[in-house]
Amino acid sequence: MAGKIGFRSRAGAAFALACAGALQAAWAGDPSARDWIPAPVGTNIIAGYMAGLRSSGVYTAGKRADGVSVDVDMLIYRQMHYRDFYGKTVQLEFIVPMSRTTQEAPGAPRDRKSGIGDVTLGSAIWLYNNDQTKTWFAWEPFITVPVGRYDGSRPDVSPGKNRWSTVQDFSFVQGVGESTFLEAIAEVEIYGRNTDWFGQTLKKDPSLRLFALASTNLTENTYTGVRYRYETGGRERSGGQTVTSRARNHQLALELTHQINPSNQIQLQYIHDLKVENGPRMRGVQMRYVYAF
Repeated sequence: MAGKIGFRSRAGAAFALACAGALQAAWAGDPSARDWIPAPVGTNIIAGYMAGLRSSGVYTAGKRADGVSVDVDMLIYRQMHYRDFYGKTVQLEFIVPMSRTTQEAPGAPRDRKSGIGDVTLGSAIWLYNNDQTKTWFAWEPFITVPVGRYDGSRPDVSPGKNRWSTVQDFSFVQGVGESTFLEAIAEVEIYGRNTDWFGQTLKKDPSLRLFALASTNLTENTYTGVRYRYETGGRERSGGQTVTSRARNHQLALELTHQINPSNQIQLQYIHDLKVENGPRMRGVQMRYVYAF
């Protein structure tokens, strides 16, 4: 989106905020099939993500805005380490996103901003880990540190969000038969305050996300998966007024993963928003490369 706060109405700022919130959620932090099956203790993993997302409509309170589009290109670096902690498998990780967001709207110049986003730190623990029954249950808290590039007059396209946040993930995985896995994940995100949102303080209610995933092998080294994602909550307020209503978003993702050898894996994922209450309805492709050692 274009311009400084002096050229925006409160409604326009709310619209920009809806875009920014939706884009923040559409990143590689969302789980893929079998992500919550732990690697052996001592394993190190480096993962790289590359994604391109394009909007097929931008919405405010469920109504589509004419002539508005949002494009997002992302690169993400993610590193993980598995170790033993008093008989439990734990995973330590950090995530560094880089993005370029382009916003176009009628009567306004194209707005684009690139840079490094906020860094996320996480530590998972598998509370139940049974390879024999193919059953796993894990909890992982994440903390997002607001170190990314941010412009208070252009928060909608800024890679950083200028606020602390924490995500609490709870995941359950159950194997069925030889090579099929069913997964259920619940995720709660709690946000700090953004004290520089167009010169004001922005508050955001907690968000709830629910995921259902299924995957099965096509060959010994290749499997396919599907993910459904539902998000609600996240109402945003500034100056005592609601600027974005709560989310009611539905998304579907399809993926194909191939294990090249014991150390190298590649994945292709197609992401499609089925319904969006506020912000851009996105679709696009994500590629992931994983190196384990």
